[in-house]
Amino acid sequence: MSVKTRHRRISPARKVATDVLRRVEAEGAFASLALDHAFDRHPALSSVDRSLASQLVYGTLRWRRRLDYVLAAHSRRPLERIEPQLLRILRMVAYQLLFLDRVPEFAAVDEGTGLAAILRGKRAAGFVNAVARGLARAKDRLEWPDPDKDFVRYLEVVHSFPSWMIRMWLKQLGQQETIDLMESLNKPAPLWLRANTIKGPTSRLLELLAASGLKTEESSLVPDAVKVEGVGDLTTLAAHEAGWLHVQDAGAQAVCQLVSARPGQRILDACAAPGGKSATVVQQMKNQGELLAVDRNPARMGLVRSLAERLGLSIISRQVADVRELNSSAVGMFDRVLLDAPCSALGVLRRHPEGKWRITPQDLRRLSGIQAELLDAVSQLVKPGGVLIYSVCTMNDAEGPELIRSWLDDNREYSLDDPRKNKKAPWHKLVDNEGFLRTWPHVHQMDGFFAARMRRKD
Repeated sequence: MSVKTRHRRISPARKVATDVLRRVEAEGAFASLALDHAFDRHPALSSVDRSLASQLVYGTLRWRRRLDYVLAAHSRRPLERIEPQLLRILRMVAYQLLFLDRVPEFAAVDEGTGLAAILRGKRAAGFVNAVARGLARAKDRLEWPDPDKDFVRYLEVVHSFPSWMIRMWLKQLGQQETIDLMESLNKPAPLWLRANTIKGPTSRLLELLAASGLKTEESSLVPDAVKVEGVGDLTTLAAHEAGWLHVQDAGAQAVCQLVSARPGQRILDACAAPGGKSATVVQQMKNQGELLAVDRNPARMGLVRSLAERLGLSIISRQVADVRELNSSAVGMFDRVLLDAPCSALGVLRRHPEGKWRITPQDLRRLSGIQAELLDAVSQLVKPGGVLIYSVCTMNDAEGPELIRSWLDDNREYSLDDPRKNKKAPWHKLVDNEGFLRTWPHVHQMDGFFAARMRRKD
């Protein structure tokens, strides 16, 4: 087979996507941040190329297990023996062949071959070309694992998730809900905004967005949450520049409802960066009182400051610190403490599909230990009669209900505080029979969150 390596022109989108995938897989970067960085480095990239690059990156990461399955069937060389850069190119080609009807087969194969030629030379290009052409010829008659022989293996390949994650969700949810959840997590996440009610009513934001030609939908469950479609660069909107909104998933906004903040209170956001929950809680407070935002990452704390300034929120003070090391003067100081703890982030896999291949069962055990440690620390900062809210953007029992039940058993001065007592609100539909708030991507069109509200005894 002869493969030409000269005068080959590769689309800018595929060049960017290849480099971003390298950074994600070889350097541990987050796909979203790596894409933003790449777009900053290539300001002349057209909106069409940006869209294609994003689609190639997220699609290749989402469907990696399925892509590897079909590539293994068409490669004489075991995948583990293929050079990582060539394997990334092959995955990207396979994604285009299997999922992107608008991309002609010849273009996917030819550009993949060209990338291999540029990056690794003629011999590597010949290998990529052979595998890609073989897959292109066979893509309409691919065979998948037999679900009757190994149901988990079938789900693992067809839906592209690690087997341990599938087994966990099958135990929690059953077969059909697990499938529904995986299908939802393999789709792009909806874009939710939070209306800045300090500026004015949500109806005014809707008017501004409509004037910009955007389609909007208010949440029926979470007050002041607005889903928007048709937006390109959100920061170019007049409503954004004027501080009428910030980007925040409706699930995260629902967590803030548990805080039930009131004007004049003193509140701690214990792991605050980048500041979305702090901003939403301050809006509940009508910008009256005090909110201390604490995070140990100085750069991300800069995002809290920038957000507060753009939204016109004046009561947020900031402290760069590990909340476990706050001095003794903070003990019993706060009416409310919100701990949005570090977690496995399974609830945001739509936004960060690389997490599928990074998180392990051992991580869940390690993280639950950190979460319990943080709960121990911040629980001392709540006033008698005050409220502690624990939240994580994940969907496993180890970091959610099991952790809270165990922690409450060891901390008798706290009790679970069901938010539905003596009142009724639309968001209460997100609270389960045990009193925990849970949002599910396949049910609520939100990110997956778990949250518990606990009250300290007087």
